[in-house]
Amino acid sequence: MKKTNTLFLLLFLSASAFIPALAQNTIPEWAKGIVWYQIFPERFADGDKSNDSSLVDKVETETGRKIPGWHVTSWTSNWFAESGWEKNLGGKFRDHLFERRYGGDLEGIIDHLDYLKNLGVGAIYLNPIFDAVSLHKYDASTYHHVDVNFGPDPEGDKKIIASEIPDDPSTWKWTSADKLFLKLIEEVHKRGMKIIIDGVFNHTGRQFWAFQDILKNRENSKYKDWYEITNFHGKNNRLDYKGWSGVKSLPQFNRGDSDLAPGPKQYIFNITKRWMDPNNDGDPSDGVDGWRLDVAGEIPLGFWHDWRNLVKSINPQAIIIGEFWGLYPKFVSANGPFDALMNYSFAFAVDQFFIAKKNKITASSFINRLHKIDETYPQQNLDLLQNLVDSHDTERISSMIANPDRKYDEGGNEDNPNYNPAKPDAADYHMQELIAAFQMTYRGAPMIYYGDEVGMWGADDPHDRQPMVWGNLKYDNQVITPSSGFKKGFGSYKVEPDKNLFSFYKKIIGIRNENPALKYGSLSFLYSNDEKETFAFERVYGNNKIIAVFNTSNKIARFEIPMEGNKLAYDELMTGEKGTAAGSPQIGSRLIIQIPAKSVRIYKILTLK
Repeated sequence: MKKTNTLFLLLFLSASAFIPALAQNTIPEWAKGIVWYQIFPERFADGDKSNDSSLVDKVETETGRKIPGWHVTSWTSNWFAESGWEKNLGGKFRDHLFERRYGGDLEGIIDHLDYLKNLGVGAIYLNPIFDAVSLHKYDASTYHHVDVNFGPDPEGDKKIIASEIPDDPSTWKWTSADKLFLKLIEEVHKRGMKIIIDGVFNHTGRQFWAFQDILKNRENSKYKDWYEITNFHGKNNRLDYKGWSGVKSLPQFNRGDSDLAPGPKQYIFNITKRWMDPNNDGDPSDGVDGWRLDVAGEIPLGFWHDWRNLVKSINPQAIIIGEFWGLYPKFVSANGPFDALMNYSFAFAVDQFFIAKKNKITASSFINRLHKIDETYPQQNLDLLQNLVDSHDTERISSMIANPDRKYDEGGNEDNPNYNPAKPDAADYHMQELIAAFQMTYRGAPMIYYGDEVGMWGADDPHDRQPMVWGNLKYDNQVITPSSGFKKGFGSYKVEPDKNLFSFYKKIIGIRNENPALKYGSLSFLYSNDEKETFAFERVYGNNKIIAVFNTSNKIARFEIPMEGNKLAYDELMTGEKGTAAGSPQIGSRLIIQIPAKSVRIYKILTLK
């Protein structure tokens, strides 16, 4: 570790106490109520086929063995069809899926930014982009370079990386992949959108440069204190160390009770500055707009507080989002280090009310669970919560709906003999529309997992990470046979974008974006009926008032909602219906609701002069 770098860290930590509290506590206004779109880069779009061939190096490194005949899998091929090299490997079908590559890259994302803008997306969250051997990139080889296969010149980029001293930022250069990522940031910003990246700071891959030095030099490595090494010369003279969740391919950074070890902490601080202000001119507009932090609860809180100080000193409007599967008030609070979190508690509630059938909770219980989220976090943070239903770590939303009555993110794969991986039916997609409507009308910042808007389906990881379905490509049918490992769902299913579903997403996102009440407004539940499985809530922001009504039952529902004022009219935004709220000065107005089974109505309330 160089003394100059150590000095920088010490000076920063000393100075961080003097960063204005206003900057440390700034809430990113742009992120309130924004519509997020999550992209898994290797599976979104292959915009540059010239970089595909070099992917074989990554696969060989990851598995530690040569794979005769390995090649990039065709983007449009049947997911359940095995290539020749897969058949030769033997074993279970699902095991081969981790060794597949489809060639998704940064150029593919750039090529489809207008698609996202047209959909109504306001911000993009990218799964990890830093150089790594896996398809998912949660096993980084470095943090200061974008994966070489996401750029146009993998071989040239490898030479550039090899010429650097990785723990000395003064030697870092910009690879072609790095420069293309900076172009992606620029193009996103040109369209008025934002972009954040995944920070995986708890662990790395075995190929990470500091860990490789430890493997070579053991206790004589200058990086020996970076990881939780338990024995430098263990059984058969093998290095023994702690891996994340016991996974040896993901060695975990060393830490104390309140902070990460100085070495990795300093490196993380250096790369944070690199990606937030690439040209180091004090203007963060050319950098990322924030971070999503992987397994954030496993890293000491003291580290996050110091890191937040750094992030907010670079860009007070940057957003910091933690991955938490539950309620974590100490991380998102008045003094917490995060602005928001991936709101899996929202997903749990949606699953138990909209998706469950035999185990469906009541409307009042659903509302109580939502209230619990609201009571856990400060009011100023509620509009920032990333309200998702599915992600790269779960099965697809449509497949959740087709396989109800399980605990969230459990039993969604081959180990469950009752799981059906077949294409969801029309009723399942209709329920997905209802859930999307709730996401887009409720408080918080809704997030779409890539491809949900066109009807992609799939079981849990790795099946939830299939190549994006694009309208200009012709796909083979998805053919499921007993060799898939599943016990159900056998058949042949057409793979193409669901245009009706896409139109619904575009419409409901448009309604959200056009009504500030749905992005920033107050929220009050006006009605719920457990027997009718129906509820209604109001969003208000200034003169913009919206009432959203949901009926999840199999019967039409009729009821009235009392309103203030006696001269009210409404536009129903889903059907185009227009009407007035009956009333008088003595009793006020009443909005008479008649809503079909399994449907949503969104009323924009107008005051008549």
